Amino acid sequence: MFSELANTSIFKGLKTSEIIEVLHSVHYNVHWYEPESTIAFASDRSENLFILLEGHVKGEMTSYNNKNIIVSEIHAPDTFAEGFLFADKNKLLVDIIAITRARVLIISKCELLKLLNKSTHILNNYLVATSNRFVIVSEKLKFLMFNTVRSKLAIYILDMEKESVGKESFRLGKTHEELATLFAITRPALTRNLLSLKKDGLIEIKNKEIKITDREKLIQLLN
Repeated sequence: MFSELANTSIFKGLKTSEIIEVLHSVHYNVHWYEPESTIAFASDRSENLFILLEGHVKGEMTSYNNKNIIVSEIHAPDTFAEGFLFADKNKLLVDIIAITRARVLIISKCELLKLLNKSTHILNNYLVATSNRFVIVSEKLKFLMFNTVRSKLAIYILDMEKESVGKESFRLGKTHEELATLFAITRPALTRNLLSLKKDGLIEIKNKEIKITDREKLIQLLN
C-alpha cells in the first residue's frame, strides 16, 4: 500500500519509509468498494480525503431529466474530492461511483490537517493537486460553451497549436480516452469526429500528430 501511495499526487517525492512514518502519526481507514457501488453521494458534506489505491472510479452527476453525466473518471493511484474539503460550501456536487473493484484509503479532514502541519512537502503537494483539479474543471467549463463535438475538438486543436509555437504539427497532449472524458462523450464518438475533421480537409493526422490544413474552416466551427 505504501509503495502505491508514493505514486499519488499527495505523497509524490516522498520515500516509502517517509510515508510510513507520517501515516503512523495519523488515523486512516482502507475500504474496498465493489463495482457500481457508491463511495460518496452528491450533497454529502466533504469530511474526508479519498486516495484511490486500486481500481477505477467516476464522478457522476444526475440532471433534472434523470440523465447521468460522467463528469470525471479517476484511475489509481490518484485522489478525488480533495477540492471540496476546505471550502465554505463543502458539499459534494457529484456521486463518486466505483467502476471496477476499488481500494480506497480515507483520511478525515482533522487527520489530514495533522499531516499538512507535519510536512511542508505534503502541504505543497496537496495545494498543487487541488490547483490542478481546478484547472481541469475550468477546461470543462470552457468546452461547455460549444454544443458539438466538432466545435469542442476545433477549440482544443487551435489551443494546442497555440502552445506549440514554431511547430508545423503537434500532438494532442491527451489520449483519446482523456479527451473523451474531458468532452463528456464516448471514446468512439471522439475518434469518429476527429476522423471527420480529417476527411473534410480541416486537419491532417500522421504519426499521432495533428497539422491544421484549413484554419479558417476550423475557426468557423466555433460559431
